[in-house]
Amino acid sequence: MRLAMKALSISLMLTVFVGLAGCNRGPTDEALTQAVRAKINADPGLATQAISVAAHEGVVTLTGNVNSDPNKGRAEELAKGVGGVKSVTNNLTVRPPLVNATPPPVSPDLRLRTDVMASLTKYGITGVTAEVANGEVTLTGTIPRAKLQDAMKAANEAHPKRVINKLTVK
Repeated sequence: MRLAMKALSISLMLTVFVGLAGCNRGPTDEALTQAVRAKINADPGLATQAISVAAHEGVVTLTGNVNSDPNKGRAEELAKGVGGVKSVTNNLTVRPPLVNATPPPVSPDLRLRTDVMASLTKYGITGVTAEVANGEVTLTGTIPRAKLQDAMKAANEAHPKRVINKLTVK
């Protein structure tokens, strides 16, 4: 009987131990992923960053792009602060935002040349080139006499300071 009692005690202790070990598993990978994602999305500096979160057996992996090293470190810090996270693999890439996302302004001479060339095309004039410097248009090339007036009109429609005619009339 005494042996049976010992066996029962050992069996009971093993059952309690296994039960406690099972309770101490921690959150699921999905719960960790959601908790880390929620912390990152709640941070104003990270909420707009392209960060993906994945968890596997308590190891959280961060991937995507952030715009600074401090944001990369902050994301890792937030992930490590979530209960149940064993470690964090930070695969975030730092890509600074574009400083000047707008194209450089077009020079007035370039805009004037584009306008003159469009007008020449509108009048069906080919073989004529417009060069612009300081608001003055210089027309060069070969043109039929019948199209000369149209070429001058096309150049003047762009409102240059003056038009210099270096056309060869055939």
